[in-house]
Amino acid sequence: MPNSRNDWFPTPVWCFEVENQQQLNQTLLREVYNEYQVDREGEKWSNVLGWHSKNDLHKRDSFAEFTQIISKNVLEVATFLNWDLQYFSTNITTCWAIVNGKLASNSVHNHPNSILSGVYYLKVPENSGGLFFSDPRPASQMLIPPIGEFNLWTSPKVVYKPMVGTMLLFPSWLLHGVEMNMSEEVRISVSFNIGMAPTK
Repeated sequence: MPNSRNDWFPTPVWCFEVENQQQLNQTLLREVYNEYQVDREGEKWSNVLGWHSKNDLHKRDSFAEFTQIISKNVLEVATFLNWDLQYFSTNITTCWAIVNGKLASNSVHNHPNSILSGVYYLKVPENSGGLFFSDPRPASQMLIPPIGEFNLWTSPKVVYKPMVGTMLLFPSWLLHGVEMNMSEEVRISVSFNIGMAPTK
C-alpha cells in the first residue's frame, strides 16, 4: 500500500442555484424570445442547428440583475482560488443566449481570452441535452487499459444534467459541448465569459 496519494491538477466546476429565480427567469426568457424574433439568423459559433444570439446581452438594462448575480458568483470563485484582486479586476466580456430546438447541439469548444465561462439555464425540457466536459489532458487518452467502471480519475467525459435556475462556472480553457436535444421543445440557456483587467 502507498504511504500517501496526491491528486494533482484538479479542474473545478462550480454550481450555483440562483435564489428568487422565477421573476428573473421570466424577464430573461422574454428578452431572449424578443431577440430571437428580431434576429432569426443569429450568430454561428459552436451551435449546430441551434440559435446563438449576439454576444452583448450583458449590456442591456434588462440583464442588470443577472449580471449582478454573475459578478457575485465570480467573486466567490475568485476567493476560493485565492486570486489577488488588488492587481486585477474581473468583468463580463460577452454574454449570449442559446436556443436549441429538436436535434440541435453544440460542438466541443473552449473560450479563448477568458478566465472563466458560465451558463445559466432558463428552459430545460427532459431529454434536451446535457452539458459535457472533456478530459483536458489529451495525453491521458493515448493508451487506455480496460476499465470496469469509470470514476473521477478515469472518466474521459463528465455530463451535467442542466436544471432551470442553475448557473455553472468553469475555467474557460476547459473543453465542453452540449448534447443533442431529443425533446420536442426548445432548450434555452444564457452563457457568458469573464475577462480580467489590471488595476495598477
